[in-house]
Amino acid sequence: MIVLLMGAGRVGAKVLLQLQKNPNITVITVDPRENPYALEQGMIPRVDYQVELTPGDLEEVVEHVKPDLVLVTTSGEDMGRSGVPGLDILVEALREELEATANVPVIAVSRTGMR
Repeated sequence: MIVLLMGAGRVGAKVLLQLQKNPNITVITVDPRENPYALEQGMIPRVDYQVELTPGDLEEVVEHVKPDLVLVTTSGEDMGRSGVPGLDILVEALREELEATANVPVIAVSRTGMR
């Protein structure tokens, strides 16, 4: 199974820890930052796709990777841009656009309740 993990920040790192428990899951990461949390912590050797989180860029990655599942774990905080007016609305719109256009299941993972 191939899982495309969009966001390798703190939330993505927690999701990644769980996915790595199953050796039959291949995780491909997408993050716009050079050094997201999961990379900084040594959980991944690199970000597989370092692209801006725009609908066009993400659709291209989904088409190229052909994952079985897409997990969206990005937030304004994970993008290193918390406090920017309207950023949460932009992140939510991005998730909705991807959910509507992707031919594979897309699940948004919230940081709510994660420790």
